[in-house]
Amino acid sequence: MVSSPGRVQSLAVQATRKLSRASGEKLREVREQIVLAIALVKAWVNGDYRQVSTKTIVVLVAALLYFVVPLDVIPDFIFGIGLLDDAAVLGYVFSQVQDEIQAFLVWQSGEQEKDEDSA
Repeated sequence: MVSSPGRVQSLAVQATRKLSRASGEKLREVREQIVLAIALVKAWVNGDYRQVSTKTIVVLVAALLYFVVPLDVIPDFIFGIGLLDDAAVLGYVFSQVQDEIQAFLVWQSGEQEKDEDSA
């Protein structure tokens, strides 16, 4: 999947849609990290950000795919607990790649400052 930029971009769009519809306390805890993961994957696909390991991209894409697919360990349609496993998997993945996510966040902040300076 990672070798197909179009498919990764489509996954990012699906994850963004699901995140906008999803609720639940556990998911709120990882919401910001999901947003960052989507932004990192999109920047990587667009070629804007390449200072990330292939392993991190693969892990983030796999985590987003787990988040998007409704049938997993606890199916998403089970009210109240359906997103619990998603939040747990995402939380674990983000803890494993935290350094690269933080590096991306620093890069992203610098890019936003450049955009503001040129405006």
